[in-house]
Amino acid sequence: MTRSKSVASSVLWAVIVIVFPVTSGVIVVASKADPTASRLIQAAFIYVSIVIPIVYCRIKKIALKELLLTGIDRAGVKRSLYYLPLILVLLPTIVSGVDLSDTGHVLATLLFTLGVGIAEELYFRGMILRFLGKSFGPLPVVFISMLIFGVSHVSGAFVAGSLVVVMLSIVNAFLFGWVAAETALITKNIVPLMVFHCLFDFFTYQMLATGNELILIYAVRGTLMTIVAVYLLIKLRGQSEAIQVRPGLAA
Repeated sequence: MTRSKSVASSVLWAVIVIVFPVTSGVIVVASKADPTASRLIQAAFIYVSIVIPIVYCRIKKIALKELLLTGIDRAGVKRSLYYLPLILVLLPTIVSGVDLSDTGHVLATLLFTLGVGIAEELYFRGMILRFLGKSFGPLPVVFISMLIFGVSHVSGAFVAGSLVVVMLSIVNAFLFGWVAAETALITKNIVPLMVFHCLFDFFTYQMLATGNELILIYAVRGTLMTIVAVYLLIKLRGQSEAIQVRPGLAA
């Protein structure tokens, strides 16, 4: 597969997964659904999106294990330590406090963000990393996938109130894509990333509900993600010859 085809295929998968939240968002606005119903509608659409890569892999006779990058071996326990820095990324939103007063809405949001974590990791780290890995080395794969992930999430940032929070949200999206791609390549397992992605989005949504010190929290979290991303980049560069991006999925 040529480099241009790898990138084009990756962009196509990004477009596919983004269509679902955009469509559900239009339905939510048109139906004037209440916050809890809105989350449930969004959740329904995001869970449907999970079917597409699974069906694709069945058609191509690719095991689900391969899609999840579950490269567990004797070194797997040591590699799992690279998930510890991700806990640091969650701390600003946890420490700032989240709104858990509306149980129904909280559960609906958790259901939604779990679906987002599963779906987006399947698409962005399960599918897209593999397509890019057919033509690029680990470091280019990280930054190209980061750009695709970040651009895909730019529109969602504009739900924030102030321009500063919007800009910080956009920067945070790119940083998240950077950290997640590096973690996937180093650990060879995106299942824990699904959990992290779920918690990251859940705490973000619940933090937004409180409206407290958003600029400070976004800035601190962005700084922590930058530190983690640079740390993982150093590790990835040091292992670049040992780490092999698994063969990409057939087009």
